[in-house]
Amino acid sequence: MSASIVAIAGANSKLATLIAKHLLENYPEIKIHGIARSPEKVDAVIRDSPNVEMFEASASDTSALRQGLKGAEVAICCYLGDNELMVEGQKTLINACIDEKVARYIASDWAFDYRGLELGDHPSKDPMIHINAYLEEKGKSGKIKAVHVLNGAFMEMVLGPFNPWFQPKVQRYQYWGTGDETMEMTTYADAAVFTAEIVADPSAVGFLNVLGDRITVKQIAEAYEKVYGEKLELERLGSLDDLKNKMTATFQEISEDPYEWVPMFYQFHMVSGKTWLKLLHASRYPSVKPKDVEAFFKTRSKESLSSFH
Repeated sequence: MSASIVAIAGANSKLATLIAKHLLENYPEIKIHGIARSPEKVDAVIRDSPNVEMFEASASDTSALRQGLKGAEVAICCYLGDNELMVEGQKTLINACIDEKVARYIASDWAFDYRGLELGDHPSKDPMIHINAYLEEKGKSGKIKAVHVLNGAFMEMVLGPFNPWFQPKVQRYQYWGTGDETMEMTTYADAAVFTAEIVADPSAVGFLNVLGDRITVKQIAEAYEKVYGEKLELERLGSLDDLKNKMTATFQEISEDPYEWVPMFYQFHMVSGKTWLKLLHASRYPSVKPKDVEAFFKTRSKESLSSFH
């Protein structure tokens, strides 16, 4: 088994693209097996690289997955989808990794520390709890070593259109609580570079944390004004208890529409204190220099904050 092969499942995702590009630019000795349901949708820079071999496979096709995993030392799961994909799809991929003797499995986490939550606390994070338990079970028998990358929230999601309360078009940020509660976040690019460095480090296993910023809503407003020269109006919508009641009622009423409730669950659990990262590990890797919110704003025009990237 060569330590110079990494398999990336869900290779056409944004995060997979960023991880693969960092590996190609910095680790020419590492070969990439890109696994995707539609390989033609993978970024051409990656797809056409001589260091990349593409494999077509659905998340349920064990035989095709095993072809893509063959010879890999580490597999990265970049799936993003419904609970069926995130639980059963990952279990199928993990089992295929075990069959192919892949040493490490990087789970599709990239989140805050969900280990402080119970099932049902944040329904969209339940799959991570299930997969962590599944990997622990498989790890006890030495079949595979789990890697979990935690980064708080993605900065682009908190300070972008996914967050309906951050409204740069009208210079407003709506919030619950006092505005002094801490939130943790990291850019996609920094999380990807950190993950790529983990791939290149055979000793990297377990929960590994990277963080761009610990910041409050009030501090975000200060950074916004410093960078863009305009004030961000802060509007309090209620207490954290009000938010909890609203998100619970919304989930019970329209659970089938995650865009209506997921942002509220994120907002609540980001500031609850239960999901904050403890030890940080970015200092292991000199190339990982996470941006804080002010640095992130400096890379974006004010207008671009209202658009998905």
